[in-house]
Amino acid sequence: MKHIPVISSAQVRQWALYSLLVGSIASCKLLGSVEQIMINKFAKKGIEGKRFVSEDAGRQVYYKAHGKPKLVLVHGFGASGIGQYYKSALQLQEDYDLILPDLLYCGRSMGDSVEFSIDGQVEHLKTILDSLGVAEPVYLVGNSYGGIVSAYFAEYYPEMVDKLVIYDSPINCYSLGYADSLAVSLGVPNIDNILSPTTVYENRQSFDLIFFDQPWIPRVIRKNLVNKGSVPMRGYQIPLLNHLKENEADYKAHTFDFRMPVYLVWGDSDRLIPLSTMRCIQERYHIPDERVTIIPKAAHAFNVEYPDQFVEYIRKTLPAVR
Repeated sequence: MKHIPVISSAQVRQWALYSLLVGSIASCKLLGSVEQIMINKFAKKGIEGKRFVSEDAGRQVYYKAHGKPKLVLVHGFGASGIGQYYKSALQLQEDYDLILPDLLYCGRSMGDSVEFSIDGQVEHLKTILDSLGVAEPVYLVGNSYGGIVSAYFAEYYPEMVDKLVIYDSPINCYSLGYADSLAVSLGVPNIDNILSPTTVYENRQSFDLIFFDQPWIPRVIRKNLVNKGSVPMRGYQIPLLNHLKENEADYKAHTFDFRMPVYLVWGDSDRLIPLSTMRCIQERYHIPDERVTIIPKAAHAFNVEYPDQFVEYIRKTLPAVR
C-alpha cells in the first residue's frame, strides 16, 4: 500500500509560486485560484494590477506608487512579475514604488504574434513605464531573459536607469550551444524543452536547473503545468527563443555602453547560466568586486527559494533613500 502524503495549504502555495515562475497557469483551476489569492494580497498592500491595451499588445504590470524610489523587477523567461517576485514584493513594497511588468508573451502580456525581438521587449517595457507616468530614473533588476531585456533597456534609455542589477543573466556572454548541450546531458532534446517543457520529465529537469532544491510536486500538478501551462504557450515562447538563436552572433558581438553603476548577483550553483558567464560579464564591463554578489546554495532564481535574502540584497544594494 502506497503512503499518500498529507498536502498542506502551505505546500500548495509553494507549488503555485514555483509554477507561476515557469509558465502560464491561468487554465489550471487549483493554481489559478492561488494566483488570484496572490493578486488579492497585492491589492491589500496597495499593489495594483494595471493593463494597458493598444492595437498591437496588451501590457500587464503590478504597481504601487507612494513617493519612494522606483524599483522595476523584470522576470525570467516564461515567468511573470507576480509569479517570480510575489513573496519578495510583499516586503519590498514598503520601501519602494514597486513595478512588476509581465514581458510580452509571458504572464498576462500578449503581443501581435509578430514582434519577438529583444528590442520589442525593450519598447514594451518603455511603454509600460511611460503609461505609468514614470519620470525619474529607476532601479532596474533583470533575471535571466529579463536581464537581457534590462541590459538593452539601460543602454537605450540611460536617463531612465539609476542602477542596473544583472541577476543570473547571460546578457551577451553565453552560447546557446552550451544550453543545448546541457539539456541533452539531462536527457532533454534541446534548451527549448527545458524552458518550455512538453512532458513531466522535462518539467522536472527544468525545475532542477532553476532551483537549488526543488520541492516534491505531485505528478498530477506537473501534468497540469505542462498540458495547460507551457505547451499552450509554446507557439508564442518558442519564437522568442528562435529570435535569440537566429541573432546570437550579433548579440554576442555587441558591447554595451553602460552609463550607470552595474551590479551582478548570481547563484553559486546555477548550471543554466553558470558563474563563468558572470565572470565574463564582470571582466568585459570592468565591474568591481564590490558590486558582485554570489549567493551560496542557490541556482538560477534565488529570490523564489530565499525571498528574505533577496529582499536584504535589494535593500542593501539599492538604497530606499537617495
